[in-house]
Amino acid sequence: MRKILTICVAVLLLLACKNKKKDLSGEEPVDINDFIAFFQDLPLPYEIADTQISRKLPDSLLISAPILNQFVPDSVYRGDYSKQSKPKFYAIGKIEVEKQETYVLVKAATLSRQMAYLLCFDKDKNFKAAMPFVRNHSDRNKFVTAGIDRRLVISERQTYKGANQQEYYKLNAYVYNSAGMFTLIKIESNEPVVPKEVYNPIDTFQRKHKLSGDYLQNKKNFVSVRDGKGAKKLLFFVHFEKKDDCTGELKGEAVLVKPNIAEYRQPGDPCVLELVFTGNKVTLRELQGCGNYRGIHCIFDGSYVRKKEVAKSRKDTNKKK
Repeated sequence: MRKILTICVAVLLLLACKNKKKDLSGEEPVDINDFIAFFQDLPLPYEIADTQISRKLPDSLLISAPILNQFVPDSVYRGDYSKQSKPKFYAIGKIEVEKQETYVLVKAATLSRQMAYLLCFDKDKNFKAAMPFVRNHSDRNKFVTAGIDRRLVISERQTYKGANQQEYYKLNAYVYNSAGMFTLIKIESNEPVVPKEVYNPIDTFQRKHKLSGDYLQNKKNFVSVRDGKGAKKLLFFVHFEKKDDCTGELKGEAVLVKPNIAEYRQPGDPCVLELVFTGNKVTLRELQGCGNYRGIHCIFDGSYVRKKEVAKSRKDTNKKK
């Protein structure tokens, strides 16, 4: 009897050790299975509001940056935080699809900014894609919720009251597809349509490179190219609005692989965009899916003609002297 009891206790202790989650707050490398097992299962449908993401989470859910970066490139979150800031990371939960992908929710937090990111791992637990899920907002008039339904459709809904006290909303829906990316599949809104000029974030940047300049089809379809760090790098910003209400926008750095061909490639980003310069034109070619930056029914393509720069008059030059 005593021998049986000893065996039972040993089995229970073994199971307890096996089910015990590893501590991910240190810097010692861990296995991907231990990393994913650290996250609690989330029920579907799952929803979280921007007010909830601001709440403090216990230190028992902490994940150190070295361990997170072991499986996920820091480019996923680095663009949302300054180089000086060091966000803390917390495990929110996971959704495992049997024999398919696993979705993991991670919170990144500093004193001023709290965000949740949705990470996707394939059936072999390889990282494939990421997208911002929900973030805190300083505007108290806006209310944002993000969720995942039982069909694994990811949605973000923003509601607010206009000046006339009417309630407006905007809904974006995404799915993870077989190409290994999150794709926008639906935009729904009752917001009033207000025509506005497109903001070019690199407009004032230096343009001394021979390929730098503005290439246009019209005011809402253009490619801006500016000097990068070094002779073989170019900064660019693309914006297009097509007749079928399909829009796209991408800002990044491209590397010259040939004297007249530049490519945009970034670690952790499936998008590969080629810019081919010929004469006074640039032609876009989407080599790999850039669905995170455009609508589902269009791609980055087409040719854009370089805008002639206005020559400075001798009078203006003399004034500067």
